Amino acid sequence: MEAKFGRNSKPIRLTANRLLGRDWAIAYPFLLPMLAVLLGLVAYPFFSAIWLSLTSTTIGSPGNFIGLGNYVHLLNDRVFANSVFVSLVYTISAVGLKFLVGLLAALVLNEALPPKNLWRMLLFLPWSVPVVINAYTWRWIYDDLSGVLSQTLIQWGLTDRYILWLADKSLALRSVIAVELWQGTPFYIMTFLAGLAAIPHELYEAAKVDGAGAVRRFLHVTLPSLTPVITIVVLLSTIWTANNMQLVYVLTRGGPARTTEIFPYLAYATAIQAKNLGLGAAIPLMFFPFMAVIIYFLTRRMLRQE
Repeated sequence: MEAKFGRNSKPIRLTANRLLGRDWAIAYPFLLPMLAVLLGLVAYPFFSAIWLSLTSTTIGSPGNFIGLGNYVHLLNDRVFANSVFVSLVYTISAVGLKFLVGLLAALVLNEALPPKNLWRMLLFLPWSVPVVINAYTWRWIYDDLSGVLSQTLIQWGLTDRYILWLADKSLALRSVIAVELWQGTPFYIMTFLAGLAAIPHELYEAAKVDGAGAVRRFLHVTLPSLTPVITIVVLLSTIWTANNMQLVYVLTRGGPARTTEIFPYLAYATAIQAKNLGLGAAIPLMFFPFMAVIIYFLTRRMLRQE
């Protein structure tokens, strides 16, 4: 019986090795704690949100299964359409500005700019401060009556009145983007500096021998060498910027007149303030396919680098 069992178990073991890997029996016990965390903190909340979005659940009421009713409602909702537009403008503008400023600052700091370490420390400070504290600091700077920014502009003679940075519909979104630029640019600078430090100096020396100037060295040596770093940083920043609502929550609460209402804040306002949990869960899931595409390309790029 033992010999027979051994003969039958060998094909099963070979099949398991082929599907799961040769050392699966040793590896999977070590992976079980991580898998449990992923299932408990990622998979379960994600699939629970999907189920919630298919119901009419509200706070205090279990609701009923309505299928794709919430998604159909969002596709015909002007408020949601406005949130999509604002989110696109906010994300594209913030990521683009952070990329340009971060790359320029990294190129300057990479040169012998005395005192180099002091400038790096000062530029990294916004990254070390919590987002909420940064947001409340800028809310005080933008204050309509006692804000430092308006008072400084008046003292310098650049304006003769207080500017409503967060209450003016034409300025509110730009003001929030400026705070996001100030908060997020150090991440770009640190990453680009690391990428610049990894470029061999022999490439620049060879380019100089060939008669390439500073612009040509940047276009043909620096930029191609930084392309993998730029791709990863931009994709990560796009995900973080699009899903971050802390600045909007503290500075404007989506106002004035919904001009700064990005989709994470709309989801919060719908689910918590309006108490419509089902519809609130459907809002971020409407954006999930776009985020999944970005995550796919990000993962593919990182694995290719490995």
